[in-house]
Amino acid sequence: MILFIFYGSILFFIIATALRVGKCVNAPLHLHWELYKGSSVYELREWWARTHSTFGEKLWSMILDILFLREFFHRNRKFWYFLYPFHIGIYLLILWHGRLLVSALTIPIGSAPIWDLVWGHFATALTFIGGVGILIKRIVDEDLKVYYPPIHYLKWIFLLLTILGGFYAVHFYFEDRMPADVMKLSLYPESPTASHVLFASVWLVYLPFSHVFQLFFRYYHYLRWDDVPNTRGGVIERRVRELLERPVTWSASHIQSGKRWREVASELQQTSLTESK
Repeated sequence: MILFIFYGSILFFIIATALRVGKCVNAPLHLHWELYKGSSVYELREWWARTHSTFGEKLWSMILDILFLREFFHRNRKFWYFLYPFHIGIYLLILWHGRLLVSALTIPIGSAPIWDLVWGHFATALTFIGGVGILIKRIVDEDLKVYYPPIHYLKWIFLLLTILGGFYAVHFYFEDRMPADVMKLSLYPESPTASHVLFASVWLVYLPFSHVFQLFFRYYHYLRWDDVPNTRGGVIERRVRELLERPVTWSASHIQSGKRWREVASELQQTSLTESK
């Protein structure tokens, strides 16, 4: 049952993530506007005449933000001191699991290097210490507190318990046999690791629907750097024309269903011109 839940959660995570990514990428242009945060290039006068960022500049900016969380560093330095070790710990844990999987297939049983264990414990410690600091900051900081409902703190505690479960599973079950027993765990999970596997399964099911999902789109070109001007005959004009041909599916005092958005926009424009006269 544990294995069914674990591998099922992995499959669910992949499918749910792919569906959500496809839905967001194919969203109409007007829905993208709501995702802008902070300053935008559209605040500048004649922004379309300015030089736009190249792919290399965008890639370098993305690397700096992912590796160093520079926006948090500049906007909330005290929060960054906990947020940064937490994310570095997460990155190291992801790499560590990949290392364990490869090692389990290539290294003979009993010959696992000790630094694999040190790596795992160090990454876990960074993640846990950073996570505790983040939780405390979000509880005591009045500026941060307003953004998080009570359920958020329960989820964060659950995350810390998951990290502790991983430490328990590695240190008290794998001991010096790691990483050879990674494959054994995937086939016959023992009681010391069962709770950690179940906790991880819950996170895999939850993540595609959480606020963490915005990480997938933080650097999506048309959200972060949507500075392509709407030129005649361009891609944006073509997409807008396609949207204007869609039928109106709702009604209000100023809009009636049964028409296409092109007709509604034309009527609203005529009404505006008449009123201005």
